[in-house]
Amino acid sequence: MTMEAANLAQSLTTTGVPALRRPVYPAVAGWAMLQAARLTVRRWDQAAANVEQVQQKALLDIVTHAADTEFGRQHNFATIRSYADFARRVPVGDYDTFSPYIERMRKGERGLLVPEFIRHFGNSSGSSQEGRPKFLPLGRRQVGHTRRAGADIVMRYLVHANEAKFLSHYTLALLPPTTMKPDGPVLITSNPALMVTELPAFAKPIYLPRGEMMTISDYNVKMRMIAEAYLDHDVGALSGTTCWFPVLLETVLRVAAERGRTATTIAEIWPNLRVMIGGGVSAAPYLPLLRRLMGGDNFTLVDTYNATEGGIYAATDFSGNPGMLMLPHRGTFFEFVPLDERGTANPTRLPLWQVQVDTPYSIVVTTTSGLFAYELGDIVRFTSVKPHRVEFMGRTQGCLSVTQELTTHVEIERAVAFAIDKYPCRTIDFGAAADVGTQGGGKSRYVLYAEFDEAAEPENLSDFAAAFDEGLSQVNRVYREHRTGDVAILAPRVVALKAGGAKQFLDTVTRGNVQGKFPRILDESRRAKLAPFVRVE
Repeated sequence: MTMEAANLAQSLTTTGVPALRRPVYPAVAGWAMLQAARLTVRRWDQAAANVEQVQQKALLDIVTHAADTEFGRQHNFATIRSYADFARRVPVGDYDTFSPYIERMRKGERGLLVPEFIRHFGNSSGSSQEGRPKFLPLGRRQVGHTRRAGADIVMRYLVHANEAKFLSHYTLALLPPTTMKPDGPVLITSNPALMVTELPAFAKPIYLPRGEMMTISDYNVKMRMIAEAYLDHDVGALSGTTCWFPVLLETVLRVAAERGRTATTIAEIWPNLRVMIGGGVSAAPYLPLLRRLMGGDNFTLVDTYNATEGGIYAATDFSGNPGMLMLPHRGTFFEFVPLDERGTANPTRLPLWQVQVDTPYSIVVTTTSGLFAYELGDIVRFTSVKPHRVEFMGRTQGCLSVTQELTTHVEIERAVAFAIDKYPCRTIDFGAAADVGTQGGGKSRYVLYAEFDEAAEPENLSDFAAAFDEGLSQVNRVYREHRTGDVAILAPRVVALKAGGAKQFLDTVTRGNVQGKFPRILDESRRAKLAPFVRVE
């Protein structure tokens, strides 16, 4: 009997409920992986304890490799011996600084930012200051570093959970299509899609989806096909953008019901699903909904911080402390500009080993793919520096501000979390906008748009809005001062979205891109697109 025939013969239990199909790895393979994980985590911890040495080495490796490029000669890379030399030679830039080089590289030129030919370019979900799409170089060295960083994250989870059976279950990824668009001599793709094509051989037997499903761009179609194909596979891990996990799990439950299954939670379908490795957005707002769908909290949600420019920067370390542990040893050199100095003539630039806790910074990276002192446009802060744990706060172009209070993405999330704690409920997703200068006396107010789980809505939206206001006042000093006595900012209001509205809006603004996130800060254009999904009270 062939292996496939054996699988088919065993695919039904005596009750008629499909048995779970599992990968073919023997138990000893999972045990060996756990031993390797312990060594990997020790190396990461050693790097975290020696940040200055590790980061200086990473920087010198990058500039030495690029010394004889056009950019390297212009900035005298051959004489750089330290970070101080680098900071004097290379000013902070952004995409528009590097786009002339990148456009030439996309035509096949070598020796511009790196000596080698770059075949793959990631089409970032963001845009440049001038509104142009971003095409970011993804060199082979960066791919290698990103693969190892991805392994670091899995290995740390294995050690945390003492998990020796990871290879006995499937890992299901909800990622962009792996198809690549030819553009002259190069290929346009996305960082996650490229990494899927670069899976190590040992990971392929446990990795889902496969075949045609990997190339589908319509995520409504893709999630449906995944649910139908893998309902009866023993899925132990999910990976992808965190905000899409609930959508996938809802689809799985719906397909199970259509097949006559009486399951009300994912634990009844995939009982060994124990970890979800997410990113792109903060994980915390999605935990209550995931707990409901999973049927409890017997799973781990791993947060990651990554970008097309450089790969994975930080991830959950299971210490119980806030923030994500930096990966200083995976090929990216980090600098940080205090947010209040951003845009000034000579801003302070701090390497990773000089940052301070609780200061908002604009993050700047130097990468193996040829970006030097490149400002991402992300705002971060450090929750600790021994070791370095970082928290994503928002985008430099995405603060909500009506009176210079500069409310960030993370402050919106914390205010919503405060309101939920005071008036228990569950959100599907949410974002905030502002009525600027249109209220009485030309004053402004915040407007929170939220879809609430129908099974756990707040009893009174006005009370929830008051708690949101209180939460904002706690996390943002300027907001508090300008709210006191309605001096400049009036009390916020909460607008409920209709059932399914968050996903419908997301489909509208992202066109099904699984890297798309519900924006925490809504500009006027997106707010207008959200209007059809508002619930009529």
